[in-house]
Amino acid sequence: MRAPLILLGVGLTAWPLTAAAAPQSLPPIPYPPPVAVSPHRADGDAAGVETMSLLRPTAQATCDGEPVRATYSDDLAVQTAQSASAGETPDTVIGFSIAEDGRTLDIKPVQPAQGRAATAGADVQAALAAWRFAGGARRDCLLTVSYSPVRIAEASSGDLLRYFAVTRTTGPIRDAVANRLAGPEANCGGDRRGGRRPRTVSYPDNFIGQRPPPGGKAWTVVRWNINAQGRATNVQTLGSSGDRAFDAETRRAVAATVVAAGPPRKGCVYNFYRTGPALPAPAMPDGPDEPLASCPADVRARLQIRPNPETYPKAFGDRQIEGWALVQFDVATWGQLGNVTLLDAQPAWAFGQGGMATVRSARVEPGTTPGVGCIVPVRYHSGARETDQTTQVEASTD
Repeated sequence: MRAPLILLGVGLTAWPLTAAAAPQSLPPIPYPPPVAVSPHRADGDAAGVETMSLLRPTAQATCDGEPVRATYSDDLAVQTAQSASAGETPDTVIGFSIAEDGRTLDIKPVQPAQGRAATAGADVQAALAAWRFAGGARRDCLLTVSYSPVRIAEASSGDLLRYFAVTRTTGPIRDAVANRLAGPEANCGGDRRGGRRPRTVSYPDNFIGQRPPPGGKAWTVVRWNINAQGRATNVQTLGSSGDRAFDAETRRAVAATVVAAGPPRKGCVYNFYRTGPALPAPAMPDGPDEPLASCPADVRARLQIRPNPETYPKAFGDRQIEGWALVQFDVATWGQLGNVTLLDAQPAWAFGQGGMATVRSARVEPGTTPGVGCIVPVRYHSGARETDQTTQVEASTD
């Protein structure tokens, strides 16, 4: 007999991002040759930034110890470290499997990481969820990401561009990178409007060019000057993930934007990016057979679980990647939850952490009947769909 389930469709919603076109299967896109950037250290760089290093990621995927090649992959975020040298930064290793259709599942860090490494690992897991592989279903796969350091003052334009556009942090390091990209005569002050009030603002049409597949990301970095009349001049693409049509569309948007008149400005820099469509969660299986489970209707009626969008893994929400978690728990007669256990989560274990946090925050009214082995599915929706489910609670005793 299958265990009774508390079927809770918790429609957790991440912040909506760019709408997108139909899914595509795309090969990796090479970078166009980036425009040269200044090697100088511009005024305004924070003290100590010159000692920082960019950590450039290099990824290798294997299944059963044999290399496998992705048919689609996008850029991994460049990390930073204080005076890092070769060999000092540990690899990020993520376990996963490949479904028959080439989708990645069962994504989970091989070794739990803390601090900066944990953030890097979350970004890698979310990126891997959007990757696609050929060759049918595979198990026992690993993605190993190694990092090679380079001082910011010595970083290539490609390294600077990927940090600026893909890592998308804020603070003195990003400011220093922006100054490098802006050029030695820049006086835009890190403000893409040059400190001017906008008069006419044009935005890129995100449906122009080759859209990323579900969960994927694309980027482009533009640099320009502003003349005394407030119009953009010398608009150029510094670098991008390779979609030249979108590169041209972002240049058009910049050139069509007009700000208030004033002293000319040089070296205004901005990065545009877009995501693919929402990547739906894999199908959720039936609950496991638990002959000793007992979760009667009285317990289900007393259970109150509220969706908490803050438990949506941010790195996955940024990419509109949806997921779910199957969480099991017991309920005491006085209303306390215990033995909260994650049974399964897809496409990544990170959704399980959010699901358990959601269940642990539930309220249960005291009663006369305990619950043993109750199961709650927590579903995460990106908010990009037209038919998001509302919270529903129903029981299944099949």
